[in-house]
Amino acid sequence: MAEALTVLVDHLAGSRRGQRQELPAAGRVRFGRHPDCEVSFDATRDIDASSRHAELRPSVDGWVLVDLGSSNGTFVNGHRITETAVPTQSAVVVEFGAGGPRIRLFVGDAAAAAALPAPELATGSSRRRWWLLGLGATMVAVGALLLWRLVVA
Repeated sequence: MAEALTVLVDHLAGSRRGQRQELPAAGRVRFGRHPDCEVSFDATRDIDASSRHAELRPSVDGWVLVDLGSSNGTFVNGHRITETAVPTQSAVVVEFGAGGPRIRLFVGDAAAAAALPAPELATGSSRRRWWLLGLGATMVAVGALLLWRLVVA
């Protein structure tokens, strides 16, 4: 008899960073900011995730992750998806909106789950990193404009 599967969710980035959820692989698993989601993100801090963002569903061939028409998209291993197969016994990284909450998603048995390496948690805020890059670009543009005005005047 085959061992029962479990769904592991390691929160890599976002308000739940460092947390692990273990869910039975018995049906759909919903992801989003809505409190009814099995994997729910913070409604005020994880704003890149939609209230009902994506869903992991059992299928004839295994498991499928489906974007539910989210505003900011769902990314699996860095690629935007609308629907993608999720392999069993192997982890994938899912991001809910570019720069939004990021998880390591695993569907498999206990032995494969125990063999997973420790999750690589995000350091710092990607939103802050983009803000700082934008600020730097703005400062360069303002400096160039001032220099141009000095040369032309």
